[in-house]
Amino acid sequence: MIPLDWLLAAALVLAGDQWSKFLVLSRRPSPGAGTSFLAIRCMLNRRGALAPFLGVRALILVWAGAVAALGVSMHYGVIGQDVAGRLGLGALIGGATGNLVDRIRRGAIVDFIAIGPWPLFNVADAAIVAGIGLVALSLMR
Repeated sequence: MIPLDWLLAAALVLAGDQWSKFLVLSRRPSPGAGTSFLAIRCMLNRRGALAPFLGVRALILVWAGAVAALGVSMHYGVIGQDVAGRLGLGALIGGATGNLVDRIRRGAIVDFIAIGPWPLFNVADAAIVAGIGLVALSLMR
């Protein structure tokens, strides 16, 4: 039996990310709203790591290549041997997919979580970081 917990994790991250962005966009707080350490500030981010250099088609190809590489790595047992590794990969895939969906639908990524001095981010970004952490922990075992 092939474990599919990574697929469930990816689907849950994608659904949670898109739902949270829908809620924020429906209320549309201004970028300067809230001055506390933790606040909701909506911003459409048209920049990004690859977006200024690549078009949507190229971003989709990069995403598909990364997902394929992760799938091959899981198949051959390089990563994803334990539950933490598989859930981390699911979080990575779900987060990357959430941001890609934004880029395709809106031409920008919806960022809305403001914590202290850090740049705004979203649920997908948090899932990507958590996924990297889980994969790293699973590789250390």
